[in-house]
Amino acid sequence: MDATSPLTARALLLGERLDMRGLERTGATLPGVVSLADGGDGLAFGFRWGALVTIGMSAEATAALQDRLLPRIGDPVQPPAEETATLQLDPAREGTDKDGVVLLSDFAPARLAVVAEALARSALLSHQEAMLVRTLDRLDPVLARLRRGRLAPSSSVMLASIGEAIAARSRAGARVDTAAKPDLLWDLPALGTLYATLADEWEIEERTEALSRKLEMIREISETLLSLVEARRSRGLELAVVLLIALELGTAVYGLFK
Repeated sequence: MDATSPLTARALLLGERLDMRGLERTGATLPGVVSLADGGDGLAFGFRWGALVTIGMSAEATAALQDRLLPRIGDPVQPPAEETATLQLDPAREGTDKDGVVLLSDFAPARLAVVAEALARSALLSHQEAMLVRTLDRLDPVLARLRRGRLAPSSSVMLASIGEAIAARSRAGARVDTAAKPDLLWDLPALGTLYATLADEWEIEERTEALSRKLEMIREISETLLSLVEARRSRGLELAVVLLIALELGTAVYGLFK
């Protein structure tokens, strides 16, 4: 890996989780992130919540590493959500330039791990954003019928939409709190400014808040749909009881006249 040339960082969200048990590790030991490659063909960092970040690594080496990790991926994401960034060595300053290039005073593993964490969180947010868009699209036909004063033709249609909405909520919150301070910064507080700069550049906080609002909206929609399903079932049971009583009375009356 040539430290004088720009490096490409690529974050891939491979699945819901990455099993690190017994996995061969190389490079520095860092909190919250696992170094999977540290050699002439680039660096790689893994995250237990399913992300892989490579820096300065060729496409062939990245594909080989993905294949090695595949048996350890739980609930794979197909295709993997991907985010990229360009890293440039600049001893005079650190941050991002007008073109979004990440400027680093050095390419030390800890500093690159901070970049990897921020980029991986951005990839996770991109995946969650796309997932919630699909969920809201699935709910649109049900909501369109409600606007016309009608429910879905069957409870199964609404329950399927509600199930997808609930799954979106649970998956979005189960992986990692993207608004929280990375574990790496507790041991290396000097890198906090770099992470804050990258989080601002990639709008980590704003996107997290926007997702929270959408998830809250989905929660409210789900609760409303569930209450409507229960109300329709209650009305159906009430109607069935009335019909049974009417049938019983009709039978009794018929018996009297008979």
